[in-house]
Amino acid sequence: MIRRTTSRDVAAAAGVSQPTVSRALRDDPSVSAETRARVAEAARQLDYRLDRRGSKLRFGKTGVLAVVILGMPDQPRAAANPFYLVLLGAIAAAAAERGYDTLVSFQSSPDTFRAGFRQGGDADGIIVVGSARNDAAWTFYAGAAAAGEHVVCWGAPDDALPTVRCDNRSGAAMAVQHMIDGGRTRIAFLGGGWERQTAYADRRQGYFDALQRSKMDLIEAPHRPASSREEEGCAATLALLAAHPRIDAIFAASDLLAIGAIRAARLSEKAIPADIALVGFDGILSASHVSPPLTTVEQDSAAAGAALVATLISLIEDQPPPSPSVPMRLVIRESSAPSATR
Repeated sequence: MIRRTTSRDVAAAAGVSQPTVSRALRDDPSVSAETRARVAEAARQLDYRLDRRGSKLRFGKTGVLAVVILGMPDQPRAAANPFYLVLLGAIAAAAAERGYDTLVSFQSSPDTFRAGFRQGGDADGIIVVGSARNDAAWTFYAGAAAAGEHVVCWGAPDDALPTVRCDNRSGAAMAVQHMIDGGRTRIAFLGGGWERQTAYADRRQGYFDALQRSKMDLIEAPHRPASSREEEGCAATLALLAAHPRIDAIFAASDLLAIGAIRAARLSEKAIPADIALVGFDGILSASHVSPPLTTVEQDSAAAGAALVATLISLIEDQPPPSPSVPMRLVIRESSAPSATR
C-alpha cells in the first residue's frame, strides 16, 4: 500500500512545524516570504497539496479563485479577445504557484452574470477579465464588490474596482516614437470611444505625448462602433482614409483594431507598410500571423496573471494590495517598416 504524503512530511523536509506548513500554504502573512517559499518547494517535491475541504472547515476559505471572462452580449465565445484566454492560462498558473485552484466562468449578458462565489462558498475571490465595452457587467461587479465579494479586474473601463494594467501611456508613446524614427510624419490614432475607457485614454495620451515632442499634428480616426473590434477598426480606418488620404502611419489602441485597419487599407488600395505604417497594442498571438505581420506593444501575460493573483490574495487576506507593474515591450515586425522616403 502506497503511503500518502502528509503535512508532517512537508514540515520535516522544510525544517518547520506542521502548523507552519498549513499557514505557509495558505499564504498567511504571519509566515515570512522565505519560509513560505521553502515550504512551497518542499510541498512541490513531495507532490503534496493542502486539503481544501479541511482548510475550508477550519479557516472559512476554499483555496479557489474564480476567473470570469467577460464577452459582449450576442458575441460568440470564440470571438472573445484572444489575449483574455492567454491571460486566463497565466492566472491559472500563478494561482497554482500560490496554492490555489481556479474556477472559470464565461459571462456576457445579465442573464449569465454571477458573482456570489465567496458567499456561496465556491471561491475566495474573483478576477474579472474582459471588454471595457460591457457596461452592464462592470456595473454588476461594482455592486458585487460593494456587497462583500473580493474583486480584481483586467480590462475595466475605469478604476472603480481594483484594476491591474501596464503603463499604457508610455507604451503608446514608445510605439509612436518608433514610427516617427522611421520617417513617418502624419500619424493617426485609431481608438474610438477612448473617453469611456481608461486604457484607451492612456494610450491616446501617450500617442499625443510623442507627437507633441516632435511638433506633429494630432489626427484621429472617427468612432465607428461595430459588433467586433476588427469590424470597428476597419470601418473607422475607411472613414479616416477618406478624410485624411495622406496619412502615412496609424497607431491602433489594440491589435484587433489594427487587424481591422489592415483590411481597410487593402480595400482602399493602400499598402502596409509602403504607404502606411501600422502598430497595435496588446501582443495577441495572431499579430505575428496576419499579413503583413503586425508590430505591437506586447504586454507580459505571465506577469499580468501573477499581478492579478497577488492583488486578489492581498484582498482575501485583508492586506494592503501591491502596486504591480506589468512589463511590456515593442515587438517590431513588417507592418511598421521605415518610410522609403526617409
